[in-house]
Amino acid sequence: MNSRERFQAVLAGEIPDMVPVIPVVDGFFAPGLTGRPSDECWQDNDCLAGALALALERFGMDGVVAEMGLGPAPEVLGCPVQIEGNEVPLVTDRLVETRADLEKITVPDPWSGGKMEPVERLVALAGGDSVILGAVRSPFEYAATVRGLLDFMGDFYRDPELVRDLIAACLPATLAVGRALAEAGVDAVVVKDSFASTSMISPDHYREFAYPAEREAVAGLEGIPVILHVCRNSLPILPLMAATGAAVLEIDSPVDLRQAREAAGDAVVLKGNIDAVSVIEKGTAADVDAAVSAAIDAARGGKFILSTGDSVPLSAPEENLAALVASGRRYGKYQGGDA
Repeated sequence: MNSRERFQAVLAGEIPDMVPVIPVVDGFFAPGLTGRPSDECWQDNDCLAGALALALERFGMDGVVAEMGLGPAPEVLGCPVQIEGNEVPLVTDRLVETRADLEKITVPDPWSGGKMEPVERLVALAGGDSVILGAVRSPFEYAATVRGLLDFMGDFYRDPELVRDLIAACLPATLAVGRALAEAGVDAVVVKDSFASTSMISPDHYREFAYPAEREAVAGLEGIPVILHVCRNSLPILPLMAATGAAVLEIDSPVDLRQAREAAGDAVVLKGNIDAVSVIEKGTAADVDAAVSAAIDAARGGKFILSTGDSVPLSAPEENLAALVASGRRYGKYQGGDA
């Protein structure tokens, strides 16, 4: 099997030749492979696509996360974005101060300014053999971004109707970007809901605000597999995450994989959950090997993709990423239906 066939087999509930290895290698880590400054690479579509293609070639993993370009006037739904001097582009100001500002939220044109060029180029460079994932923010995460996270969370208590209206106003942006990624040729869309973690909000608030938006986003992206990512501790909300209809749940390192499988049920694929910081960035190759062995043992029985729980940091040693792939191949081979 090639990488794409392996990934598709897992999504179909079949047993592949081995566990797919798709760490979260994206615009955090990949630009560092080029020898050019990250902020410079982010402003060069060829560099951004080439960096991710280089990561595929150098480490032999099954897939990477494609990054959209930012175009000539970087912004997120009207919020200004600063590139120069940053390892990744950063939103520098919020857009929504009052309810009247909801009218300022724009639905982006993902094809304008060459923003989809890095995705299309990476898909072409992969040649159909590797897995290319495309990432988009969830409506909940977009809403927190345009409002400002602290005020957004305060609105849960002050004005929950504003929260719901704000999320609804951001849903079209998630769908526009997700559909453009699918049209550009990615194999699945990662809906990132970094602020929906129960490390940040209560399970009740997740159920009230984030979950309905995730479910609508998944339904609106019909025709392309959706990977739902929630950072840090998602264990209390995993049954709801599974109920969104997402094909894959990306599990971060604080969650025990055995407990995750029990909570999420057998119908959904789990992706995770090697600690991107303590193991990949700060650990040794031996630490990586032990973590991979434990993860594959915990996820025994299929419907599993070996990955980091979150983005691989820019400063992660290359040898640790190589060790992740090598250990995944060593421990992830299927024999008689078990890894």
